[in-house]
Amino acid sequence: MTKDLFVKVKEVEGFDHRPEWYRPLAFGKNIYMNMTYLLPGVEFVMGSAKEKEEELLERVVYTMSGVIEVTHGEETVVLEPHTVFVVPLALGLPFVVKNNAKETAGFIVAMSPPPHPEHPVYTRAELIDIYVTNKRIPKSPTEMEEMIQRGK
Repeated sequence: MTKDLFVKVKEVEGFDHRPEWYRPLAFGKNIYMNMTYLLPGVEFVMGSAKEKEEELLERVVYTMSGVIEVTHGEETVVLEPHTVFVVPLALGLPFVVKNNAKETAGFIVAMSPPPHPEHPVYTRAELIDIYVTNKRIPKSPTEMEEMIQRGK
């Protein structure tokens, strides 16, 4: 086994995905996983009616900390820590994920297939290069921890 197969979340750089932040944890040919952070008052969309069928991702989300609201169509569900939900592999209404709480929400997202099949990324180093090339500098692990704590 190689040490690259083992990751300590708090030792991973953070990336601004606008509006959420994330730490990439696992890269595979058929799966990808990250730790996503939503600061208080922030929301974003998972899935989209605009996605092409070949770009659809099946996602599993596991809440670790904080509280998030997930709205799909007319239905809203509040997710507390240690709750799982699935974003199905289907075209249709997006899932709106929002943090209405006063602290940062953290949750793990596993996706299959990995996002952006037209530009596969297999390592954290490759992802860092893409962000730096686009003048979006990743936060160090220490900066990420400080940002997460400020949101509490």
